[in-house]
Amino acid sequence: MDLRTILAPIQDDLAVFEQEFKEMFRSNIDVIDQIADHLIRAKGKRLRPALVLLSAATHGQPRQDAIRVAAIVELIHTATLVHDDVVDEATVRRGLPSLNSIWDNHVSVLLGDYLLAKALTLILLLDSRDMMLTISRSTERLSKGELLQANQGADPDITEAEYFEIIGDKTASLVSAGCEIGAFLTSGSKDVAACFRQYGESLGLAFQIADDLLDFVGDADTIGKPTGNDVRTGTVTLPLIRALQRAPHAEAAAIREIIDGEIDDGDWQRVIEFTKARGGIEYARQKAEAFAATAKAQLNSVKDSPAKRSLLAMVDYAIDREK
Repeated sequence: MDLRTILAPIQDDLAVFEQEFKEMFRSNIDVIDQIADHLIRAKGKRLRPALVLLSAATHGQPRQDAIRVAAIVELIHTATLVHDDVVDEATVRRGLPSLNSIWDNHVSVLLGDYLLAKALTLILLLDSRDMMLTISRSTERLSKGELLQANQGADPDITEAEYFEIIGDKTASLVSAGCEIGAFLTSGSKDVAACFRQYGESLGLAFQIADDLLDFVGDADTIGKPTGNDVRTGTVTLPLIRALQRAPHAEAAAIREIIDGEIDDGDWQRVIEFTKARGGIEYARQKAEAFAATAKAQLNSVKDSPAKRSLLAMVDYAIDREK
């Protein structure tokens, strides 16, 4: 199922979200409006807000509160991308120049802070302390994941457990919170919300592993950024972690020496071949598929509906996508 078909049950809701999301950027400061125009042009697939709305749609028609939660989730996600590009010194985001390559790092960091402040304002408008707490905790986890990655993500000896802690906090936390709140808004059930929380957590883990795989096997023009970007910027992910664990000491040491230095295209090709030969890529695929199966299992008790079928299809999309 392609993404357009997956999103069909909430197409009207997404249109409302898109309009309101644009309105949130309006200000009386020229630089903010200019940056907002750029961010909107460089928008992604809106998967996180879509998951909020699909989760809500499994138990009723998404209302304004679901649109607001979708906006909060997307604002937080966008802020982290802006900060990530500064930290990684990235020049491209989604096939367009990154924010920090057009404006300076100072402006980019402040814009990320501005987006987080916008999200905090919207959180205060939610009429449920539990929902406020869920989003606040997910944002705390996300920040912790960013710090863990900055501190440990570049270590060639990072363990799988440390990797999963990082991606759980950095990626899965926000997906999980969005799905949980979306389902709660229309079901009114904490038990139902708990199933969707676990669905989102497992989906987020599968999604991030698949994303890390694309850095090894994806096409740069298709994914909108250079392949090998993670390793070149000092981030060691699951495929390479596994390959280093399985390789003889001398071979692993040679690869560690490569990734500790300046990596040219020839070096990167050697890292790819090593990772494939030592089973890292296949192992990461298997892990993504296992988390995908766990995500789907969380929806077993949910009544069949177009929204449920789309959530199941979203899992397949997450691990099979090319960008």
